[in-house]
Amino acid sequence: MANAVTESGAAAVTMVIESRSPHETKSWGRRLASLLEGGELLGLTGDLGAGKTCFIKGLASGLSLREEDILSPTFTMIQEHHGRFPLYHIDLYRLEEATLDDLGLREYLFSEGVAAVEWFDRLRGGDEMEYLSVRISYAGANLRRIEFSAGDSRHAQIISRLKRRFA
Repeated sequence: MANAVTESGAAAVTMVIESRSPHETKSWGRRLASLLEGGELLGLTGDLGAGKTCFIKGLASGLSLREEDILSPTFTMIQEHHGRFPLYHIDLYRLEEATLDDLGLREYLFSEGVAAVEWFDRLRGGDEMEYLSVRISYAGANLRRIEFSAGDSRHAQIISRLKRRFA
């Protein structure tokens, strides 16, 4: 886990792990879900097919949802699921850029539920929000690099707990 100082002076916390299978990727989603309390914003980024939806299936399982109900919402863009907390699975792939007022995003991103946004980098102003970044990248044929990072204290504490408990 690495720490850095952001422009605002807050400590940025980062944790990087490797996943060797979709099962492991889902497992990291479940682990993260076990630490959430509701009201979190997760910004997922990564190439097409890297494992963002796979990670969210694990997240859903950890929120007492059926992972089979989690589909890539590429065509519907927003899916609502109700488990331990509401899970708002949002996919911005079909949009070149989105704002908080597009699709009623503000209502989902700042709720008591957990908002998991795929293609978060397409959300204009997203980098200025308080969120937990989950970047998934290819590191080999069956290997993924999952980087968790946060610049605000709430999400940084989640990463610190994730590291203490599971790394």
